Amino acid sequence: MAKYLKLSIKGAAIAGAIFWGVYLFVAALFAMKAIDTVWFSNTSFQMIMSIYPGVTATISGAILGLVYGLACGAICGGILSWLYNKFI
Repeated sequence: MAKYLKLSIKGAAIAGAIFWGVYLFVAALFAMKAIDTVWFSNTSFQMIMSIYPGVTATISGAILGLVYGLACGAICGGILSWLYNKFI
């Protein structure tokens, strides 16, 4: 029987936290400057603002988005890797 590699829950949590925290931070900065790109638009930022209270197109909103993103990304990354390890 083949052995499967398990994911590091801590590593996945840290990676998810960094990725989502930076994304929310940059999204708030892009909304502040009214920049539209392939992966970001003001419509998507309106949806983010409805999910995360207090995140706005300001510097303080960007920092709050970073904090929300760090927490949410860590939880989701950890849960995802834990589930993967349980099912392999």
